[in-house]
This record gives sequence, C-alpha cells and structure tokens, in this order.
Amino acid sequence: MFDTVISGGVIISAHDRYKPLSGSVGITDGRIAYAGPHPLTAADGRAFVDARGKIVMPGLVNGHCHGDMGFAKGGADNTTLGEQMERFAEHNWYYDRVTDDDRYHARLLTYAEALLSGTTMLVENMYWSLGPLSQEAFAKIGLRGAPAEDVRYDFYRSDGFLTDGMLEAFQSRCREYGLIPLLGTLPEEEFTRERLRRVREIVEKSGCHFTSHLAETPWRHAAAVERMGESPVRALDRCGLLTEKYIGSHAVYLDGEEIALMAKRGAKVVNTPICEMKIADGLAPIPALLKAGVTVALGTDGAMWSNSNDLFREMKCLLLVHSLHGGVRTLTAHDALDMATVNGAKLFGLENELGTIEQGKLADLILVDASRPHMTPLRTGRAENVSSNVVYCATGVDVTDVFVGGRRLVQDRRIPGLDLGEIQRRVAAVSEKALGAD
Repeated sequence: MFDTVISGGVIISAHDRYKPLSGSVGITDGRIAYAGPHPLTAADGRAFVDARGKIVMPGLVNGHCHGDMGFAKGGADNTTLGEQMERFAEHNWYYDRVTDDDRYHARLLTYAEALLSGTTMLVENMYWSLGPLSQEAFAKIGLRGAPAEDVRYDFYRSDGFLTDGMLEAFQSRCREYGLIPLLGTLPEEEFTRERLRRVREIVEKSGCHFTSHLAETPWRHAAAVERMGESPVRALDRCGLLTEKYIGSHAVYLDGEEIALMAKRGAKVVNTPICEMKIADGLAPIPALLKAGVTVALGTDGAMWSNSNDLFREMKCLLLVHSLHGGVRTLTAHDALDMATVNGAKLFGLENELGTIEQGKLADLILVDASRPHMTPLRTGRAENVSSNVVYCATGVDVTDVFVGGRRLVQDRRIPGLDLGEIQRRVAAVSEKALGAD
C-alpha cells in the first residue's frame, strides 16, 4: 500500500519529453514508488487525491529569488538597476528601515507565494544574512531551498569576508534543516584579482556551490573590463571560479567564445526574463546557451524587479520575447518546462533526485487545474496540447496542490496550518513603514 495515491490526472515529465500519460502516481516514504497508466484507487493508499481534470507535473525550481524584498512590490517601477543603485544607497536598499523580523516575514510571504504557485525548490539570494532565521523561513513554509550566504558579512564592505567559523555555522544550520548551502560571490564592480583569489579559497574550502549576478548590465560588464582587463566570464575563468559549481544569474552580455567556455567548464545559468525586461537589462542569449549545452534554469528575481514569484509567467514571457527577437521556432514549450523543472535540479547536480516524475525520485509534484475555460480544450491524443496549455495558458493561480518530498503542503490552493493572512498583514505594515518614508 502506498502512503499517497494521486489518481486520474494527466502526467507530463521531461524524461519522456512531456508525452501526456493519463494515469496515477503512488508515493511511499517521500518518493515516487509508481508512476504509470494503472488506475490506482483509494484502496491502494493511506491517502487518496482525485486528480481528474488536473495535470500532474514536477514541482518548479526557482533558481534566483530575493525574498527579503517581498515587502517592496512596486517600489522600483520604471527605473533601471543603475538608477536603483543610486536611489536606494542612502538607506542600504531599505535595510536601515527594516528589522530582521521584518525581513523574516517578507521571506515567509515570498515563499508562501512561490509554493502556492507551484514552486517546490527555491534559491534565496540574501542581501544580508538572517542567521538561523534564514533556515527557519524555509522550514516554516516547507520549501526545499538553497539559501545563498554572501561571502562578505556585509556587501557594502567588499573586503569583509566570512570567517571559517561563520562559514561552518552557516553550513551546519543548512544541514540541520535539510537545505543546500550556497555562497553568494562578488558583483563585477567589486572584482579585483586579490578579492577573487579570496573567494576561490572560500568556495574551495567550503565545497559549496556558489553564485553571482553575471554580465547583467552593460555597466557591470564594463566595470569588470576596467578592473580586470577582460570580461566577467573570462575573469572568473582566469581566477579558477568558472566551474561546474558556479551558477551565474542573468548572463545577458555574453559572446560566443564565453558561451563555449561556460559549456566547457560546466558552469550553469539562471535566467529571469521578466526582471530583465522590466528593468531593461537586455535579452540573454538563451538559445545559444542551450545549443552549446549550458544548463539554463529559471528564476523570478525579487518582488521589486518582477513583482511576482510565479514561474508560469516566467515561462510564457521567456518564449514570447525570444519568439519576437529570434523567430517563432527559437524556443519551444518543452524548452521552457525543462528550464523550470529538471534544469533547476541540475543546478545542484540533483537531476537523479528531482525534476521529473519517475520511480525512485523524490515526490516533488504539483497539480494544475485543467478544467477552467482558459485551459480548455485540453487534448491528450495525437494532437495533444498539454505542454502548450501549461506554458501559454496556466498561471500559478491554477495550481491546486503541491507535494514536497511526498508531503502535501498545498491542498485545494491553501497551505494548511499557516496563518497566511497574518503574514500578509505584517508585511503590508512593513511595506508602509519602509517605502512610506520616502
């Protein structure tokens, strides 16, 4: 007997190129024990989920998010990143106006929004550490996570690197909560050979994956060239930091040689298409990266830069912007689904554990309501359109149920046991305090 049976849904997954399968999933001990056409019933499991009229798919992976900014939606509309750097310097990106408890609740809101819209794993790019609260925020919501601790204890002090004790404490807390310890490294405007040497020492000693904002804007790219005499990608490679454990976010300004170098080194990329359009960063060469064999995943960035933590919106916008600039056959719905699921797992070498619906893998699954008018018709035969509907028609609001490690964290669009209304009220008050002071 299974712990949980999900029966009657249309299953799609990257491992068989999203071919729709009407069937069932059986979950035992947090893993997928069965996924196939057999019509499992309530008698086959201790818990039964009727998935008729729903699409069953892998949970989404958000590879780049700033949960601290959950209170700042609409706080930087119609401004570029460079303008924001100047505008928000006086209060350290609101840090001087909020408490750690404020930031903790902002993360809770961000993570709840992400979970409710189908995200089962999230990379948190922290501005400042929250200490144990960083891990507790993930545990409170139930998301799988990778909190990125900056290699500097204060990113306004570029040479204030973490001590061995700080690093060990961070990794220990992550292990305690079942999270992946990730390190955030330097932006290009802070590059020097000595600093990058120190970063390499830290990441090699820790064994952690590490990430940075990569070639996001022309001025950041130019800053690296001015400081290092070469582009950000080449500078990272020369300093031994372009490795299979490196995750570069945005990656907008890359040339062909750099793309080939990233593929050779096994470096990964996270693209945030809505953010990059909203603040006019530019259009990342995603088709070229994919063609070269670079693993590309998706992220939402923070609420200030995309206003939403809904990866369904990111998938659709990704396809539309590249269709406009490269032609209608540039990327497919399957490409977008790969980026939002299995490629997110590949960021951390977890593709054998996560990202597809296969026997033995961790049961990180979501159910998408396919019965509403905007999802109709849903075809599963020779002219099937299931992947197309998921990417072009669905949004996070259509997610009804979310399982992480077999635990049903979202049930009928609710997170049982979580007082989400209280979290929303707390964050609304923080938002008025922080943004109303301008």
